[in-house]
Amino acid sequence: MKLSAHGIAGDVIRWIKNWLTDRKQRVVLNVQYSGWSDVLSGVLQGSVLGPLLFVIFINDIADDIAGKILKFADDTKIF
Repeated sequence: MKLSAHGIAGDVIRWIKNWLTDRKQRVVLNVQYSGWSDVLSGVLQGSVLGPLLFVIFINDIADDIAGKILKFADDTKIF
């Protein structure tokens, strides 16, 4: 797991796994509520850990790409 490769282990890795597991979301518009749906990917928007986890998981994206790659924030360009 990529988190383990960065020295994250023990209670912290279990906490992150639990935080990302079994999440649900729904849409609210003008007091109308959708049903709850499972969230299968991503992290909570506005979270402190979200950007850090994003960087960890995309940091090696260019390892197997033959061209030049430019990464900035949440944008990646291959040319």
